[in-house]
Amino acid sequence: MTSPQVSITAISENAILLEWPELICPKQHKRILACQQKIEHLLDNKLIDSIAAYNSLIIYYKFEQIPLARLIKKLHQLVASLAITEQAADSITTVDIPVYYHPEAGWDLVHVSQALSLSVDEVIALHSQTSYTAYALGFTPGFCYLGTVDNSLQLPRRSPPRLSVPRGAVAIAEQQTAVYPNASPGGWHIIGQTPMAMYGVSENHFIPAIKVGWQVKFTPISRENFIALGGVLVKETGQ
Repeated sequence: MTSPQVSITAISENAILLEWPELICPKQHKRILACQQKIEHLLDNKLIDSIAAYNSLIIYYKFEQIPLARLIKKLHQLVASLAITEQAADSITTVDIPVYYHPEAGWDLVHVSQALSLSVDEVIALHSQTSYTAYALGFTPGFCYLGTVDNSLQLPRRSPPRLSVPRGAVAIAEQQTAVYPNASPGGWHIIGQTPMAMYGVSENHFIPAIKVGWQVKFTPISRENFIALGGVLVKETGQ
């Protein structure tokens, strides 16, 4: 199978950007993660950090220990020779996120159902019966972009966005879904809230609840379970 074209570009004195076709594709994403692992092994103690996203991989390295031209040549060789192997299903970590789907928690739940000509129960079923791939971390600490939302559940972002979205808001926009880790501005459609924290901090280490490459499932729970799990329900007050 022919590998897709990958561009490799130096973007600073110690950073290189690898870019694949601009797609939301689980197979391509697995290739990117496989490439990330190979590069981490290749660079070993010369590596500072690596960050994977939907169709890209950034490598931060100790430029004083390896010449740029030599590294780029090695990266081209690695990408060209990388044998693509699919991960076995049982080797993929799955995170189960409990969600209270209800108009008092899902501020846009009724609007979404009306806009898509679905019942509220159908919206909940479509969202919760899909397994999502964690493609990228960004926007705010712990915010993980998940895809792909069922075609019949896709809407463009809100316009205008809200000035404040509650911590734990479960939302959708276009092909993606996510959980807001903290209260922040946001333009996605809120369809529920979760009591689950999206990150923790231990001994000054940031620990995301979801890591890139993992699978995510959303499980409907009752209001009572939401409260029992430590959830603090935030109702919309109007903005």
